[in-house]
Amino acid sequence: MTTRRAFTAALGLTGLLFASTLPTLSSAADLRPLRIGVDPYTTGSQVWVAKEKGFFEKHGIDAQVTVYATGIETLDATLTGNTDAGVGLDFPTALRMQSRQLTILAAIFASTPGWHKLAVNESIKSDADLKGKRFGIASGTAQHLVTTKYLEGKGLAPSDYELVPFSNLIEIVASLKSGRLDGAFVWADGVGQATSTPGIRIMTDDSEARLRQSAYVSANTAYAKAHRDVIVDMLKAMGEATEFLQQHPEEAAALIAKNTKAPADSVAKLLKLNTFHLQLGDAEREGFAAIGEFASTVIKSPVSFDTAVDPSYLAEALPASVTLSK
Repeated sequence: MTTRRAFTAALGLTGLLFASTLPTLSSAADLRPLRIGVDPYTTGSQVWVAKEKGFFEKHGIDAQVTVYATGIETLDATLTGNTDAGVGLDFPTALRMQSRQLTILAAIFASTPGWHKLAVNESIKSDADLKGKRFGIASGTAQHLVTTKYLEGKGLAPSDYELVPFSNLIEIVASLKSGRLDGAFVWADGVGQATSTPGIRIMTDDSEARLRQSAYVSANTAYAKAHRDVIVDMLKAMGEATEFLQQHPEEAAALIAKNTKAPADSVAKLLKLNTFHLQLGDAEREGFAAIGEFASTVIKSPVSFDTAVDPSYLAEALPASVTLSK
């Protein structure tokens, strides 16, 4: 009898221990849904890492990630409320600050030179040949700004060249290869695709545009105000993902590649072109000033860091990450 009781008690204890290791239905039901938009490149790196490593779930979030063609579509979806938060580079983000329906939460990385590369055909052999040529731009993107600043730096006025607008990288590369363009800044897998055509070469990269580019995570303003706790917890999860990216870049590249369907080695190379962080400081304020000034000329409305950014969310999530001076 004693042996049977002991066996039954041990079995019951084992069952309790096993059950304690399993997620409960109530814990899954307690997760708060959050729709997050990313592009198919590496701008959404922290989002993918946070999702794959379980950081979102750890902070009570059911992250529903949607991939958009570019950062522009991502930001527009966030602006209109079709998604709750999204990531994008500084220039397209700044262009969408006029209505205040988008709020910048934090800088997620700073780009080192080399992301955009200038592919040109045989008609351009040196800087002297840039005048009078046709350049493709992805309208409203960072590539648009890079192209304009690069040509400006070469002493050219807008009347000295033609900018041909496109909606995405695929169209730019196709037009470059068909001869409809003389040159264009391309990026990611567009570099290999463009240069696979005889007569097209890489002339330089975006370092000559002399821009300090950053990327930001932003939220739909109305959503952020109504669901402050979710936004704060999202930033906590992204903070952990940022640390993981910094400490385990190769593993992070594999996780990102799994979701972007890109080769892991290519993703690893692209990650090296960015310095990942989650922060808001005077460096972001100064960098945004130049971007905002140019954006203001496009949308004919002033854009400033202090009106576009609300640091209170990041300050609540990760207090040490906000170092803005008064």
